[in-house]
Amino acid sequence: MKAAMAVVLAVALGAVLAAASAPVRAQPARALDAYGQLQDPALQARFEHITAQLRCLVCQNESIADSNVELAADLRRQVREMLVAGQSDDAIFKFMTDRYGEFVRFNPPLETKTLFIWGAPFVMLLLGVLIVYRIVRQRSRMPLDDEPAPGSM
Repeated sequence: MKAAMAVVLAVALGAVLAAASAPVRAQPARALDAYGQLQDPALQARFEHITAQLRCLVCQNESIADSNVELAADLRRQVREMLVAGQSDDAIFKFMTDRYGEFVRFNPPLETKTLFIWGAPFVMLLLGVLIVYRIVRQRSRMPLDDEPAPGSM
């Protein structure tokens, strides 16, 4: 009986020592300073850059860095956790884009699926110039009010 009890205590002690000596994974709460910013200045700079590039899905005209909406706070927390976990900027953008679509990015990358987003303003500008040209050309052919119409004299 004493031998069995000694084995159980040895196994329990071994488990406790193994857990205590295992590397502790950084938790987001420990990675933050008293002001809620990341303690590592490089991570904080990356965090600010990423959150400035992501659109708030509720406000739609603000970045998640500027928005006070609960969803934006959740997205900021998600970005912070991914940074602390060692994710790259591209991996974070890919995660957000896969989850929320290209709309979540203020500046989506130029790809075949985003070609319309980038090209539409230029097409609309060209269309506007074409319309103005046709109107001016058509009006230049019209007679002036103070000139008599041809064949009326």
